[in-house]
Amino acid sequence: MTKALQRRQLLRQGLAAGLGCGLALGKADARAAARRETASARVDRYARQWQQDQQMPGLALAVLQDGEPLYARGLGRTSVAQQQPVTADTRFDICSLSKPLLCCAAQLMVEDGQLRLDQRLADLIEDLPESWQAITLQQLMQHTAGLPKNVDFSDPEVQALFPRNYGEAEWLPIVKRQPLLSPPGQRCHYSNTGYNLLACAIGRLAGRPYEQVLAQRLFEPLGMKSARLMPPAPGYAGMAAPHQRRPGGVVDISAEQPPGVRSWMAAGCGGFEMSLRDMIQWERALHGWGAFKPYRRVFEKLWAQGVPTDQGHAYGLGWNFQRAPAGRLQVWHEGQSEGFSARFERVPEQGRALIVMGNLGDFKPDELARALRDMAWKPGA
Repeated sequence: MTKALQRRQLLRQGLAAGLGCGLALGKADARAAARRETASARVDRYARQWQQDQQMPGLALAVLQDGEPLYARGLGRTSVAQQQPVTADTRFDICSLSKPLLCCAAQLMVEDGQLRLDQRLADLIEDLPESWQAITLQQLMQHTAGLPKNVDFSDPEVQALFPRNYGEAEWLPIVKRQPLLSPPGQRCHYSNTGYNLLACAIGRLAGRPYEQVLAQRLFEPLGMKSARLMPPAPGYAGMAAPHQRRPGGVVDISAEQPPGVRSWMAAGCGGFEMSLRDMIQWERALHGWGAFKPYRRVFEKLWAQGVPTDQGHAYGLGWNFQRAPAGRLQVWHEGQSEGFSARFERVPEQGRALIVMGNLGDFKPDELARALRDMAWKPGA
């Protein structure tokens, strides 16, 4: 066990118990300090230690109860090469958290009669393979269409696309050639390909690009001013920069990502940018906070039923979920790319939510979230 890990474990145990860092104090003084220390202070202390140990350039964290932040803060810098601090308004690439975002918009379309979950993909996209004819939009949302995770990135035709930006007219013919891993509806195979097809189908149903559907259905009504699809031009101006761990340390990889990677993610499976402030607005809509009360009834349907995954939990419409040993419903999704990592988890029946966003591609947001969860809400509480 490394010294950094030992230090974090001791700190976590102490903070979760409310002991703070009063090791240099007498026992009575430490207990008095513990009573004064708030959950917010415990979270902040641990998060800063985590950031230091993990060499994280920047973090944006929120712990919420009934839509209200117990803790919400940006830590660190947007890039190792700059002194620009991360704030609640710094945009991060949320990677695969774009998937539940897309399903939220789709469910609103279901409520309005614009979209049917049992609608066949073949009714919306022409010339699909015979083996694809039974695929439904619900199967795309639940990763049960049988589609592979991605296209074959070693395919020369795909390789020819990656040095530049491209759109549906170029990626769709390649996707149509992909063989199914299993017949539609039989198994859950996590699929970026399926979500790109889902976004394409939503766009055809709405008669405009799917990102405009999200803007009209979610971003504008919820006041999510930072949320947007990552622009096609290279670069990360005005947002946190992507980083990766290398033998010499953590480096900014902004100039390394081929434009075609961005085009693939922006087709539906990822590619949205968002600030912590707007992630909190999203949680408020999911929770039905204040003026967003009508949204709660709609969005609860996204995890009302699901399909089993190989990891032992269920996958609903864009969300993982399971019942904890105490019987409480847990709902979550993660996102990870070469440069960013994110996690959004919720305990709806208790009004709890936790958001983690970082600009390092190879850190584990679930581990940080688990520690912060224990600090904000003691185990069993």
